[in-house]
Parts: sequence; structure tokens; C-alpha cells
Amino acid sequence: MEEQGYIEIRIENFQKNLDPKDIDITDIKSIISDIETFLYPTKEDKRTRPHVSYDIEKGSAKHKFFLPISAVILFNGLTSEINKRDSIDFLDYKRQEIIDKFQRTAIKNGLTIEFNSSINQNPTLIIDNKTDFQLFIPKFFESEFYLYGEIYQEGGKKPNIHITTSEYGNLAISATKQQIVDGEKKAYKPYGVKVRGKKSLEDGKIYDLNLIEFVAYQPVFDQTLLERAIKNASKNLQKIKNLDKWIENLKTDGI
Repeated sequence: MEEQGYIEIRIENFQKNLDPKDIDITDIKSIISDIETFLYPTKEDKRTRPHVSYDIEKGSAKHKFFLPISAVILFNGLTSEINKRDSIDFLDYKRQEIIDKFQRTAIKNGLTIEFNSSINQNPTLIIDNKTDFQLFIPKFFESEFYLYGEIYQEGGKKPNIHITTSEYGNLAISATKQQIVDGEKKAYKPYGVKVRGKKSLEDGKIYDLNLIEFVAYQPVFDQTLLERAIKNASKNLQKIKNLDKWIENLKTDGI
């Protein structure tokens, strides 16, 4: 069994009289959730994380999390680096949001928040009303996407196509005149398109789309092809000792 340690979030008010009984259960729930996300930011991380236990102690309000020493080292390293750089822009956006949330809470409620651990005698990071970390979270990412649906309009003074998709609804895609006139007329037909554009990290919507190429899309059911795929897959499935566990590991919540 891996060596255990703890991390500690010590919270004090200006009056120096904060006590664990003063902490509302909603705040406790929020701190527990935030620390879990800071240590294990993705859904897969949370699903596979080790056992973590919690306690709240006197000495202001000390929120203590008991967990494997490797996680303590990670926590210690990240908070120390924030303190050293006086910046959070090197963190992924979920961890940035957690630190920013602690910062806003400290400023709003007049609190001092110390980050401690079992491997360091002094706080690795202190957040109070003077802290001024700037949140740097990208709002979108650029990528290529494949979209499938019915094209219901094409052309226009500024050449574009409009497509109805089941996932994103109605979308406008910029195109060139040549892309639209080449080949058959595509309006009111099921089609696939390869596009480049932006996807919002906040709500998952895509926008500023530009057509790369059309992709022929023929949603025809082929029973022979399906049976052949099942037959080929069955050979490999027989090699899996615990099929139920393997299937369970395939399950994800999605982004």
C-alpha cells in the first residue's frame, strides 16, 4: 500500500475567531469538490482516483484531506509553483478556475486561505484579499470537424452553405463559389462536410466554420457488412477474460 499523507486548507477570518462550527455544510461541500477537481481534473481522473478521506479540525478551520503521498506531492508542487510564479496561467483551465474561486471567496468574505501539506512545514500558497491572480482561460479551440446532415441552402452573395445537423442544429458554413458549383446540386440531400472552425469550451457550440470539402454520405443499411463486422469482432472478444469489466471501462460521461 502506498504511503499516505495529507493536504490541508486552513481558513481564517480577519477577526481570528473562525471555528469549524461556523462553516456551513454548503461551503464544506464546495471545498471538498474543489479540492477533488484540483487534484483530479478530468472525469476519468475522478473515476480512477484513490480513496480520499476528509476531516475538519480547529485552529481556525482546517480542512484536511488524507490521501496517497503521490497526490500530496502533486498538490505541494502545484501550489508552490503558483506561489513562485505569482501566476496561475500555467495551469489547465479547470485548476485555474479553482484557484480563482478561492481568490474570489477570500476577497468577498475577508478570509486568509493557506495551503499546507504533510511534507511541508510552511504554507506553500497563501490567498487573501491582496491576491490578484489573473484568470487566463481560453474560450474556444480551433479544429477540424466532420458534420453530417441535410443541406437546406447553398449559394448567396457571400458563398455559404446551410446544413441541419442532429448534434448542433442549423449551421452556416462559409465556402467558395467553386466549392458550391462543383459537382451535383446538394440542396435537400443528406451530406457530410469537413470543416474548420472554433468550438466553445463553455457550451460546446461550434462557429466561424469554413468548408474544406464535401464528404459523400450514403446512410444505407448493409446487413452483410454488419454480420461480417460482428464475426470479426467476436474473435477478439473471446480473448477478453472479463468482458463485463472491459465494457464498463469503455463507458465515459463525455465532455
